[in-house]
Amino acid sequence: MPRILVLLFFYALSLHTLLAQEEDSCNKLGVWLWRFEQTGQPSHLNLARTIGRMGGKRCYIKVADGGYNPNSWPTIADQSIPSTYDDEGVEVWGWSYNYPGNEEDQAKALYEAAKTGYKGFVVDIEIEFNGADETLESLMQAFSAAKDQAIADGYADPDFPFYVTTWGNPVLHNYRIDIIDDYVDGFMPQTYIEEWAGPHLSAIEACIAEGEAEYASLGATKPLHHILSTAQEILTAQEITDFMQLAGPESSLWRVPGGGVSTLIWDRWRDVDWDINFCQTVSTQSQEIFDLQVFPNPSNDFITIRSTDLDPSGDIEIYDQHGRLVIQQAFDGTQIDLSSLPKGMYHLALRHPLGTTHRRLVKL
Repeated sequence: MPRILVLLFFYALSLHTLLAQEEDSCNKLGVWLWRFEQTGQPSHLNLARTIGRMGGKRCYIKVADGGYNPNSWPTIADQSIPSTYDDEGVEVWGWSYNYPGNEEDQAKALYEAAKTGYKGFVVDIEIEFNGADETLESLMQAFSAAKDQAIADGYADPDFPFYVTTWGNPVLHNYRIDIIDDYVDGFMPQTYIEEWAGPHLSAIEACIAEGEAEYASLGATKPLHHILSTAQEILTAQEITDFMQLAGPESSLWRVPGGGVSTLIWDRWRDVDWDINFCQTVSTQSQEIFDLQVFPNPSNDFITIRSTDLDPSGDIEIYDQHGRLVIQQAFDGTQIDLSSLPKGMYHLALRHPLGTTHRRLVKL
């Protein structure tokens, strides 16, 4: 082969590798593991390879239930587990189910998970905290303190992520999202469309948008990363792909087959597009370069944008969930007409001479 062709071949190969690494850096699509012993997998290595070769980028592994108990949940203390998944290109986080009371013992799970090598932690809080305030605050305080201690002791990086997963429809459950928001880095709503059934099955984007609206109305300011349950075997692989495309790069699927969930789910998961390139879309993370108010949000038709820090200047840009620019107009304090947009989630950027600030926007 001529030398120039050899050089071109290796250039193309290197470019392909760099693009793949870029896609993986933006794509953190994952799956949830409840009880490993019910999966039928011979080892964590086998499961890690199954997830990795399928295309999954992250696995959330249960490590505790109501307190720190390595006898019942040995995954919390087995340091070989994080390294095994990491070797297969799968990042592992720990998660725990939690209850009111014994908050420090429950929060110890986060500390020990970080010590074992898990890269993040998710607290699962559900019916036991419906309408709760003091008990919820106590639990969040305990977990926040455990995270700080893990960082101080060198077991976790300063940016160690701490999320909460709970209802996809928190208004119905009278949930104090505002309390949780003060302590977490993100929410993982259980947007279980298959369980909700009925018209929800044909309204994926609307379900995600309604969840975003509910969380915002209850005081959520942190990013939302939706979870979809596929245990009922209703949604197709394409519909699952559509869900994750709309829900974003840290969306995930509940749960790894086994223990009542058909192993045939693996076949459907393998047909999902796990390699969505979220790097090509506009970031939906809020940037607090300067103060920016968007109201009403959610909105039916018109929104007003104001800032106490800025004189009106620059441009307002609104993007859909595929990163397409759908509205652009000058930032001059006037209203923006959303009536031409379909219902769903959007990303708003104010590009000002002093910088750019982003906000999530919901059109009802």
